[in-house]
Amino acid sequence: MELRVVETFLKVAETGSLSRAADRLGYSQSAVTMQIKQLEAELGCALFDRIPRGVVLTDAGRTFAFHAHALIEAADTARSCLSSADGEGALSGPLRIGSVESPAAALLPPVLAAFARRSPAVETVVQTSEFDKLIECCRRGELDLVLTFEQPLVLPGFTREVLCEDETVLVAAPELVPPAEGPLTPEELVRLPFVLTERGESYRQDFDRALAEHNLGVTPVIETGSTEMLLRLALGGAGVALVPRFSASRDIARGALVTLSTTLALPAMAVQMLYREQKWVTPAMNAFMRDLRLAMQTVP
Repeated sequence: MELRVVETFLKVAETGSLSRAADRLGYSQSAVTMQIKQLEAELGCALFDRIPRGVVLTDAGRTFAFHAHALIEAADTARSCLSSADGEGALSGPLRIGSVESPAAALLPPVLAAFARRSPAVETVVQTSEFDKLIECCRRGELDLVLTFEQPLVLPGFTREVLCEDETVLVAAPELVPPAEGPLTPEELVRLPFVLTERGESYRQDFDRALAEHNLGVTPVIETGSTEMLLRLALGGAGVALVPRFSASRDIARGALVTLSTTLALPAMAVQMLYREQKWVTPAMNAFMRDLRLAMQTVP
């Protein structure tokens, strides 16, 4: 079984089209068709069902796709093992990082920039998405590691490391914060306009649960999955935002945002790194994780 044929199969599965896969791979459509037929003949089963607008995986195709990802990852690992260091110890090879939006925007850029300067031969790719999608990609071998900002969690089949603990804070433009003699009560808090992440997402879910314990709730004026956008909306006076402290620390330090004191218990979270237990940690991945651990020690 040739790896290039397996890669072609995965590209057809990803695009749902023989012609689109051919374009992405730089092959002719007839070459892609021939490779898929060769693979189906070798495996003794049909991997795709043909439909009017392309192809879809059969049950056998879905089963093979799981193992195909593992085959490609094993090949990448072997290449990385052999070429991860030259005579002077320079790192090379692929590094695929998945991250939810808040640490990706606030914590990763300086770590990535320093790592890229030291190891320019490492092919680093960063993918941002929802946590569940990232974990599924990691489980399929499409990502090397995943960063998230959640309450401490345990996932079967994954190694998890807490990089730093942090709190969530309510922040707003100074002119939006009402004068108060003490912390705002939950009842006073819900009278303010809010800009929040989507309902059910991470710390938003814990915030809603804390309000529900007081028989209260909020309807945000704006919902968005982007922490960066929430901060900009808060800076513009659109409403109170609930964000990780590390995301808002610079704006708080320069006085552009203020934190709201409240008697409501706000969710405490942790920046966590996860990767598959059976994954071989390449030199590039090991070096990046070491840099990440050091950087997290100085999170404000």
